[in-house]
Amino acid sequence: MEHLREVAFGKRTKESSVFYSSNLAFDGNFDTISSTQFEEMPYLEVDLGKEYQKFSTGKIVVVSRKRLHDLDITIGPSHNQMSLCAHYKGPGRNGEHLAFKCHHTNKYARYVKLTIKGKNFLQVGEVKEYAVVDLK
Repeated sequence: MEHLREVAFGKRTKESSVFYSSNLAFDGNFDTISSTQFEEMPYLEVDLGKEYQKFSTGKIVVVSRKRLHDLDITIGPSHNQMSLCAHYKGPGRNGEHLAFKCHHTNKYARYVKLTIKGKNFLQVGEVKEYAVVDLK
């Protein structure tokens, strides 16, 4: 039996620079903030630990901060096979829950990356990633 489940909680993360730790975006606490430094093309990435099939039927929820704009969300089974899942023009409002569904992208994903085009901070309150999992 297949079920949609959150798959990013507590997983390994990395970011282009650290102002507040990228782990805070995947800690389950909506009161914490992950943030990069002010820089060109800041990004936040999570390694889901394994490939998830049918990721395109899942969704990604980002809790926005006011600086969130021109955001690309890419997914893929490896770093050299990433494809665009969604683009958010913004601007985001503090605490706004933004839900994205991946269309016409990889059906398998291990990595999810959020990148702001341009020079700014990348700040998010929380990121939830849902994928179809088998509940055998």
